[in-house]
Amino acid sequence: MSRRIKTNKTDVDFWKESIHTKLSYTMAILAFSIQFFIGIRHIETLFGQLSILESMFALSGILVLDLIHGKRAIYPKEFKPVHKNLFIRFSIIFGVIALIQYIFQYVPITISDAERALAIIFAGVSEEMLFRGIMMEPFFKAGINDEKLHLWGNRWISYMEIFGILISGTIFAIFHFSYYDNLGLGLMVIVGGFWLGFSYWYWKDITAVIIAHILLNVIFVLQTYWMVVL
Repeated sequence: MSRRIKTNKTDVDFWKESIHTKLSYTMAILAFSIQFFIGIRHIETLFGQLSILESMFALSGILVLDLIHGKRAIYPKEFKPVHKNLFIRFSIIFGVIALIQYIFQYVPITISDAERALAIIFAGVSEEMLFRGIMMEPFFKAGINDEKLHLWGNRWISYMEIFGILISGTIFAIFHFSYYDNLGLGLMVIVGGFWLGFSYWYWKDITAVIIAHILLNVIFVLQTYWMVVL
């Protein structure tokens, strides 16, 4: 791989626009509202406290993600257009991360009620706002003028961006390890976190990674919830 200061075309567009599409912004509001409400209802339990924590992740995406991105308003003056290849993007992201889950053959949770299932599904929104959006943004900025490594075609990546992918994926895994206290889940999530981080870097599309994460959590819910019901 050769070293050179280079800018990807997607990066140029990325800095001109809001990070949010109308879809991602709406999902963040829903995630905050649902998880906060569920958390308050179960505030005396660890589940309720974690739901409130997850709701704060979503709220940070609503209030500060665009500010960190360099915009001067909390509410986007103009939303980023939903990309025409959104379906292809989130399908690829979901396909790979579902394969990772299949390889590890690990279902991490037991879901006994609809509220718990709902909180887990919308955790996909909240976690992407924090771990991919807010956490990776400073590394994207720091790597703008750095020398970049040539990956393939017209794709270039800086060491700071690589570091951002690794850091966000690792912290993402640590968060889940403390959440479920299981080494198998930690290994699965760290690989999945690296993939989600790479996908966000590659496409700069928070909506695609959110939808993929939601779909994965829906699969988890269906696997475990129906096992309990049946």
